[in-house]
Amino acid sequence: MGLIRKLASQTAIYGLSSMLGRFINFLLVIPHTQYLKTVNAYGDITTIFSFMAFFNVILTYGMETSYFNFIRNGRDAKVVYSNAQKSILLSTLIFSIFVYVFASQCASFIGYKGQTEYVYICLIFLVFDTLSALPFAKLRYEEKPLKYAGIKLINIGVNISLNLLFLKATPSAFAQLDQVSLILIANAIASFISFLILAPIVFQINKPFDKGLFKEMLQYAWPLIFVGLAGIVNETLDRTLLKKLLPESQGSYQNGIYGAFYKLTMVMTMFVQAFRFAAEPLFFKQKESKDTRENYALVMYWFIAVCTFIFLVCVFFIEPLAHLFIKNQTFFENPDGLYIVPILLLANLFLGIYYNLSVWYRFTNNTHLGAILAISGASLTILLNITLIPIWGFVACAWITLLVYALMTVASYILGHRYYPIPYYLGKYLLLIIISVIIWLLSKEIICQIHVKSVEIIIYLTLLALMLLIIWLLQPKRKIT
Repeated sequence: MGLIRKLASQTAIYGLSSMLGRFINFLLVIPHTQYLKTVNAYGDITTIFSFMAFFNVILTYGMETSYFNFIRNGRDAKVVYSNAQKSILLSTLIFSIFVYVFASQCASFIGYKGQTEYVYICLIFLVFDTLSALPFAKLRYEEKPLKYAGIKLINIGVNISLNLLFLKATPSAFAQLDQVSLILIANAIASFISFLILAPIVFQINKPFDKGLFKEMLQYAWPLIFVGLAGIVNETLDRTLLKKLLPESQGSYQNGIYGAFYKLTMVMTMFVQAFRFAAEPLFFKQKESKDTRENYALVMYWFIAVCTFIFLVCVFFIEPLAHLFIKNQTFFENPDGLYIVPILLLANLFLGIYYNLSVWYRFTNNTHLGAILAISGASLTILLNITLIPIWGFVACAWITLLVYALMTVASYILGHRYYPIPYYLGKYLLLIIISVIIWLLSKEIICQIHVKSVEIIIYLTLLALMLLIIWLLQPKRKIT
């Protein structure tokens, strides 16, 4: 099977689990906005999960990518896995003890002084999620997407079921716990069940510990910690800063609005994640040949083509979808909620391109340069958010996300051209993005003159067909091998 067929099939499977999972997860917006008592409570959930994303990166410290890389370079797969997993087990144990002892200080750090129950529940979630990370990577490398997808879907099913059970239960049933704690408990239980299913893989660590190999793996992986942290800064820091930089009456409220409408970009983020999960292990397995880099350039074209089409579908139908899923009309009192969705869709498109471009520092062992690039982007994100959030609130967060991802994409392309040149079809990529934005802006002007829904739908479908035709006409003539 050629690269493109294998990549497409595995992206479809990862995408199916991601699509179903994220869609079902997205459906939580309905009970959360319906049963949570205030917009602020939804903002608190958004804030806590943003902090947890940071710790997910720290606790795995780049070992997943290091695992892929060292197997690619001829090391014994079982020894590499055993070394990495033993390291993660030990570091997770040390982290757990530290957080347990200093739970009160941790609660204050995340902005919930005295509410140590949040810390304890999140710790359970983080421990089992971390110990499952490398086993999931192992399934990806061994090309077992069905098993991977099945476990992920079980996790999501348990999480959704418990969310509904806890939120719809009478208050007396959980008198000692608030709604935020109940949602966190649902996530912790789902994570534990995934861990139990993966346990036979989690503990495949019977190979002797190779100190030399571990030092090499850590040397390769440590810059990826900064890459991961910088990525989380760019993706989620705005949701923690909103609470800290805005007046108390506005912080959680704006975070709730921003978090809810951000979820409406799920189709784009879902595709980017599914593609990344499928592409990363396959790219690491590819042997260098005269066709390999050309294949990467062609794959990039079709990736951008799909993303631009997704962008148009989302912006055309985002308003009815938003009203369908966000049940509390209080969220729509702020018109900027819908305004930021196209901006965030474009931001996630550039994030996906940036992920694809990152092969240059992963394949050339220049992870330290990748870290510098990511840290630069994160620093710019922090600086702009601190400066602009007090002025424009969450609207600033959306524009900053787009700007930073676009700049990081350009910088990664320039560095990649120097260290690992790939004959990208730069003009075609830019043309696809520009045309999709023009079609979107054109549709807004046309629709403003029309107030008949059936006609609007016909116009949208016509414009989508036009985009498909453009994608087909612009495609590179060379086939992927």
